[in-house]
Amino acid sequence: MSKLLVVRDLTKSFPGQVALDEFDIEIEAGRTHALVGQNGSGKSTFIKILAGYHEPDPGSSARLAGHDLRLGDGEAAKDAGVRFVHQDLGLVDTLNAVENISMGVGYTTGRFGRINWQADRRRAVDGLAALGFTDVPVDVPIAALAPSEKTAVALARALDGWEDNAHLLVLDEPTASLPGADVERLFRAIRLLKERGVAILYVSHHLDEVFEIADDVTVLRDGVRVTTESTSDLDHERLIELMIGHRLEHVDHRSVARVGETAGLAVESIRGGTIADLDLVVQPGEVVGVAGITGSGRELVAPFITGQAPSESGNVVVCGTSIPNYDPHAAISAGMAFVPADRATHGIIPLESVTHNLTLADVDRNWRGGRLRHRDERAECLEWIDRLQIKTAGTGVPIAALSGGNQQKVLFGRSLRLTPSVLVLDEPTSGIDVKAKDQILQLIDQAAGDGAAVLVVSTDTDELVQAAHRILIMVGGTIVAELSGADMTTENVERAQLQSTKATTS
Repeated sequence: MSKLLVVRDLTKSFPGQVALDEFDIEIEAGRTHALVGQNGSGKSTFIKILAGYHEPDPGSSARLAGHDLRLGDGEAAKDAGVRFVHQDLGLVDTLNAVENISMGVGYTTGRFGRINWQADRRRAVDGLAALGFTDVPVDVPIAALAPSEKTAVALARALDGWEDNAHLLVLDEPTASLPGADVERLFRAIRLLKERGVAILYVSHHLDEVFEIADDVTVLRDGVRVTTESTSDLDHERLIELMIGHRLEHVDHRSVARVGETAGLAVESIRGGTIADLDLVVQPGEVVGVAGITGSGRELVAPFITGQAPSESGNVVVCGTSIPNYDPHAAISAGMAFVPADRATHGIIPLESVTHNLTLADVDRNWRGGRLRHRDERAECLEWIDRLQIKTAGTGVPIAALSGGNQQKVLFGRSLRLTPSVLVLDEPTSGIDVKAKDQILQLIDQAAGDGAAVLVVSTDTDELVQAAHRILIMVGGTIVAELSGADMTTENVERAQLQSTKATTS
């Protein structure tokens, strides 16, 4: 195999931080090359330099397909045949799939320069179908789509019209919101591209995916390349050790639930969207997981319960208090806290500080004498930074300057500082590295141990098996199965989703 991309001595410095330190990488044509490391290790910085968002420090060099490539120049990368699907997808929520794809690759025009929307719509539908997504509604705003459908639109946009100049496809956490069946669709597309000689740079925190799809893996730690090896020469434990610098101590997250007399969370006959009928109960001290493939209704469970989206009917009760429909403030007042699935859109305020993002759910505790005590607020923030091991240059920096995983930790801290009776977590470890994921799972276990009723909605089956006392399987908008104890394995969860799906469609 020929070396398609060769990068040498790539360094990128920010004030007070060296994000990449003389980084080297070689990627071969027709192979999938994984780039792994903890949040803040430099992965995103490298991708942003390739995409032209950052310029490197002087002294680096790169060649693509035998030609010099100017790093930090987005147009040069595009002209050389590099395409990207970024972790935040880069979609405009108020536009539909047709408009998002056309805006990215160019509009089809007819006589007098008018846009041929019929042709553009056909292009969008065909592009999504080629990825195995035949049921994505292309005429509704992107904001109304499920996370997996948004990912499919971003992929279709990246691959459109690329056939004649296809060299390198960069996928940054492409499966963060995809359940197993949709992950396999993506992998099929990747394998087809590899057969055509395209190189794939695959960035993911899901190590199972790395071993399944990647031929080679480069490990980054603190901006320095630790090693590049064939995945066939590694196993999970060794790769984790390379990423974090030491062996990871595993903790059994399924502590014994302390069930109370009154339900912490009771959901009664919720209906709306793809949810036909949802009933569930989470006791104080219990962690309950919700699993389901795309379209099962899983995507709407957390938004309906927390009041982020209006349901058509039903009732949500927190420790005996009924919560009005579509009223997140009432939910918080009753003792509920939640972490949304879409961190960038519904979680953080990008330009506000780490302190403000962490404390905004309850500012009153640092409000005395008619004014906000900023010193107390900062001191509290420092305590949470230390407790959650958040990597940040300070409490006053914009949260957008933090890596995705550290942003997620801030959101988790925002919820935990409320000492909630009910904690609802929607994709809580999305975009988080293996060490941070383990920390989050320990915090979930701790929250339950402190008496909170915890509901975890996730597409990560392994995460649910580790975190939960029970797992509820959703199919066709309702709960069709419950797994617990020895039956609660990754294989059984996946099988229950697929078998129940077949049963409902036969």
